[in-house]
Amino acid sequence: MIGWVLLLAATGAILLHLSKDQPFPEISRTHGLLQLVLAGLMLIAVNSPRQFDQAAVGALFVTVMGGLQLMAGVRHMASTLKDVIVAPMAGILLCFGAVAMLVDDWLVYSGTEQIAAFALASLLVLVEIYLFFRGMIVGTTARMWSAAGLRQCERELLRGPRGAISCFERAWDMDEQYINAMSHAALVRIHLALNDPKSADFHHERLQRLGGESGVDETWLKAVDRTLRRVSVATSEE
Repeated sequence: MIGWVLLLAATGAILLHLSKDQPFPEISRTHGLLQLVLAGLMLIAVNSPRQFDQAAVGALFVTVMGGLQLMAGVRHMASTLKDVIVAPMAGILLCFGAVAMLVDDWLVYSGTEQIAAFALASLLVLVEIYLFFRGMIVGTTARMWSAAGLRQCERELLRGPRGAISCFERAWDMDEQYINAMSHAALVRIHLALNDPKSADFHHERLQRLGGESGVDETWLKAVDRTLRRVSVATSEE
């Protein structure tokens, strides 16, 4: 059981550490805190006076926990486009827990069941490799940072390391130039709202190189303008 506690605590700590560099840090932070809390509960259960199969219960608990978090993580990775690290971290829990459960009953399996168990374990490992590559190697996309920038505009948080300017400055994509144009258009408007014409001119020049505002979705421009109407210099300081 102690091994499962350490695994949960380690993945939870990693999620908390990596959440600082995510466009939507609250997602991975929440999952990380949940894992740390559950690790604490499991540590309390270890010292319970009631006897139980700690290895089996720990493996089952970690497998269920990993499976639930994996579904949430894949949803954010593929649908909402808000997080890419919860899924691979949850996949680690699912792989370790499921493989441990399969190995525990390996000797009682028939030949066909052993083949099926090996195929299932191999599939889980392959899925985890893909999730790790997609989330930890490819990482966050320009689209994620662009969405985070718009949200910070809505919150009237423009400056600082977590402000809208910082988010849009990280929303660059060499393959999808329209995202770059969207970021420059937003930065022009933000710097004008902050009475910084020099920075606005810089991004306006970059925007013109990408075709100007004619290449930017009008709905996007209206969304940025709508959020900036409520912004003042005094309330935008972080």
